[in-house]
Amino acid sequence: MNDINLENIFNNCIEYTNKIKNNNLRDCCKKILLDQKDKLMNKPATTGTHHYFKGGLLYHTYCVARNAIAIIELYPNLNIDSDLVIFGALLHDIGKSKNYTDWSDRSEYRCNGSKLLGHSYEGTHLVENYLSEYELDEAFKNQVLHMIGSHMNEFSDYGTLVLPKMLEVIIISFADNIDATLEPAHNVITEAKKGSNYKIGNAPRDYYKSLNPEYHK
Repeated sequence: MNDINLENIFNNCIEYTNKIKNNNLRDCCKKILLDQKDKLMNKPATTGTHHYFKGGLLYHTYCVARNAIAIIELYPNLNIDSDLVIFGALLHDIGKSKNYTDWSDRSEYRCNGSKLLGHSYEGTHLVENYLSEYELDEAFKNQVLHMIGSHMNEFSDYGTLVLPKMLEVIIISFADNIDATLEPAHNVITEAKKGSNYKIGNAPRDYYKSLNPEYHK
């Protein structure tokens, strides 16, 4: 992924914060991104399953926000709170800025000690500390934190703190899953021959490339 300009990607994320109408949430989101910029630009998104490259965490953050905004636009009749979605999408994995060490292509690359807590907790804790600087209704603040703590949509070692209870966080979860699923496939699909089967990472099944005579990839 050497063709990604991380500085441009970061600026795109800052531009997304400007779509947040709530002044406190917009200011808080922008402040967190600016404070965590170096970490976002120097860490992978995971320890190997997707976006495993320097700045992968930032690029994944951008893609999830982009996907989430597109989903909102596709379903305007849902009357979704776009502020919650954009805020949560941009910060859903912010816990990994603490949870993961900086990028390294060495085989011993691994999570640091906060693996015991997981990135959903780390992110919720980090965002809560920032939100404490703003005057927010307590119930609304909990909804904001729910966007971070419940974005994984499942209980697991790397999963959610509480199962999603708002459509806004479900949108973030779908946007996250789309990007995490499709990103590792790009090189594999490109190298696979037409009609052949291929495997993406540790996926539980093989996939097949199209035999469509009009498909020339």
